Parts: sequence; C-alpha cells; structure tokens
Amino acid sequence: MVRVWRVPFGYLILIWRARTRWVAYKPATDLRRIYETLARKGVPKNLTRAALVRANPAEARAYNLD
Repeated sequence: MVRVWRVPFGYLILIWRARTRWVAYKPATDLRRIYETLARKGVPKNLTRAALVRANPAEARAYNLD
C-alpha cells in the first residue's frame, strides 16, 4: 500500500508492505521528486502512480504520471 498526502510544506508518504514499514515526510515541491524517491525504494510503478494521482491530479497529469 502506498499513500501520498499533500501537507503544507511538501508531501507525506506512507509505504506499508509485509515486513517493511516506511513512513517519510518529503519536503519536495513537485511529484516528480516523490516518484523518483519511491522508485529508488523499489515501490512498484503502478502503486506509485496511483498514489501520486490521488495526491495531486493536476500535477500528476503535467508529469504524465497518470
């Protein structure tokens, strides 16, 4: 499960997998950097894209993440 929420100074990322729990506060200004961070952590692209579209649909379309 991957969830991304918009907070006042960036994005809150929650990744929850079997035996792996990772919570991060990423003070990034755009979803592209969030996407790259999650890719480095090994999160599947389909889960990442769905979470980013829910967090900020307009910006996700701008970066072709939808």
